[in-house]
Amino acid sequence: MIAPMHAQQLETILQRIEESHMLQNARRVQDPGLSAYMLLEGEIAVEGQTVTLWLGLSQSFPLQLPLFFLRPWDALGFIPHVDLSGQICFLDTEGTVLDQYRPVDIIGDSLQRAVQTLIDGVTGRNKAEFVDEFEVYWHRLRHVASAYTILDPADDVREITIVCQINGDVWITEREADIADFARQSPQVKTRQWQRAIYIPLEPGTILIPPRSDQPFWSLNDVRRLCTHLSHQNQKRLRQLLKGHARASEYLVFRLPRPSGGANIFSIRFEGLGRYHPLHECGTAQRLTPVVLQRRERSYLIQRGGGAMTLTSKRVLLVGCGAIGGYLALELARAGIGVLTLVDHDTLTEDNTFRHVLGRRYWRINKAIALQHEIQANLPYVRVHALPQRLETILDQGKLNFADYDLMVIAIGNPTVELMINAHIHTLDHAPAAIFTWVEPLGLGGHVLLINNTRAVGCFECLYTSPIDGYNLVNRASFAGPGQSFGRALSGCGSLHTPYGALDALQTAHLATRLGIDALIGKETGNPLSSWRGDATSFTAEDFVVSERYACTESELLHQRYHYQSALCRICGNRGEARHNERTANS
Repeated sequence: MIAPMHAQQLETILQRIEESHMLQNARRVQDPGLSAYMLLEGEIAVEGQTVTLWLGLSQSFPLQLPLFFLRPWDALGFIPHVDLSGQICFLDTEGTVLDQYRPVDIIGDSLQRAVQTLIDGVTGRNKAEFVDEFEVYWHRLRHVASAYTILDPADDVREITIVCQINGDVWITEREADIADFARQSPQVKTRQWQRAIYIPLEPGTILIPPRSDQPFWSLNDVRRLCTHLSHQNQKRLRQLLKGHARASEYLVFRLPRPSGGANIFSIRFEGLGRYHPLHECGTAQRLTPVVLQRRERSYLIQRGGGAMTLTSKRVLLVGCGAIGGYLALELARAGIGVLTLVDHDTLTEDNTFRHVLGRRYWRINKAIALQHEIQANLPYVRVHALPQRLETILDQGKLNFADYDLMVIAIGNPTVELMINAHIHTLDHAPAAIFTWVEPLGLGGHVLLINNTRAVGCFECLYTSPIDGYNLVNRASFAGPGQSFGRALSGCGSLHTPYGALDALQTAHLATRLGIDALIGKETGNPLSSWRGDATSFTAEDFVVSERYACTESELLHQRYHYQSALCRICGNRGEARHNERTANS
């Protein structure tokens, strides 16, 4: 355990700062609001102005940065990165490493950064950062209302919907039905009332100074001036929407593009209205209330979680919802896939608990249905369909069309059925790219094969095709030597299983998810075989034998990822390619 710095040590550091003259006329101060900090006050020069600065050190220093406060907070005017307490935000601490053995140097460097922040504010060099941090300032305003938004920002002025629910929640959305789609399995809350509002996207490059929280809020004329930062077409749309009588209250929702990317979203509510909308040239409003928005829209949540908006329109078919498939389903959903169809006939049993992503509350429930419930209960916007049958049955019944999907993922661990699926894919004119993925026993490794991607050569049957003799029953990707049986039964044939753990399934699922995303976004245009190689200690301890491929290094596996392809393959080799060319010519 790391002990906090003693008060005497902090005293010594402050004494050294006093002697160094980093702050002019340095002296000790106390502030009840910062009782956890030892404070030093002094003067600094900022663009010809002498201002007072406080330095604060906590017992966690130097494991955290020192604090600097401008006194009073607006001594240099209203500038970015200085809050109402005067604290100066001078460094993004994400990923910052502090040298705890040089505490005085940390303070010196931090002071330089804090002063530079003030200089940039006074000179206007960082004025655009008001826009980047606009929502932060908006949240600091007094006497605000609150609402949730699930409205994805767009580029055109239009009408939107304000929904007031009986529990007091206010939602901003495109349509009232979108709330139920977002809440999914949450308890249904009845709507008390709804009304139309206006969405106004300001033009990129708009520099907007946020209102000060210690002064009165914007006037109606201030808000009208905002609307000058619209394209000509959007100004025309706005004039059309302002026709007609005003309601008892009106809402405006603004989008303000951030220079660093993304957009701020903020809202204003108008009350005490006259006959016309407050933005109308004859409109009036007695009260303007800033509305703080809790952002729940798809684009914000997905990108905030590391997903990609380019995937929200993608449809993925996942066949097999076992150990690997369970993790795959969750990771694909978290990546931002918009529509996920799950196929599995099996139920989750107690003996699968410790290597499946689902827990005991899903025992004896079909795996596809259980994953559907789990994903939709926890992740908004993802649409999940469950087909609790074998793939062969679904295909025979005509319930599934591969052409409806952008990607298929096969995680059933049954090579016989997988070879059938691979052959079927190659008979279709519009089949999507597909991934086959499987794990080896006892932590030996896992594999992911991408096929049918941009019609490149290489397929699952290539793995079972000898470069010399053609088709055989040995998977050439395997890290385990041929002719061995790995099935293990702990209590008779009914408990037969392949021994591997949740970590093996998870690592394989991660590899498959990344390759699938690369295929969907066009980053991967070939049909690679990707493998991760584990430790063979447990495997060889049971007298099993590894294959020659297991001796390959990670670099060699990466270099050889296309070498599995076989010209003798009866599906995609010379003859398979000729069949594809014939189908293409006839289509």
